[in-house]
Amino acid sequence: MLRHLGAGSDGHALRPQKNGHVALHVDDVAAARAALEEKGVQFFGETFDTGVCHMAFFTDPDGNDLMLHHRYAPRT
Repeated sequence: MLRHLGAGSDGHALRPQKNGHVALHVDDVAAARAALEEKGVQFFGETFDTGVCHMAFFTDPDGNDLMLHHRYAPRT
């Protein structure tokens, strides 16, 4: 279950999440990245190919670290 909590609803101030990238699964990292770049999103470096997956890192307007992710290698 996913719940939305308003800012400060637990008594703590909300701060941007850093260095723990939330992975957003996409079918095609290059296409998703291009679409976001057309809308002004800036990525950090080039898209990574790990030999298992493609990843591209960026930050949302609130400062949270995010990543586009697509696993192309079969799970063993």
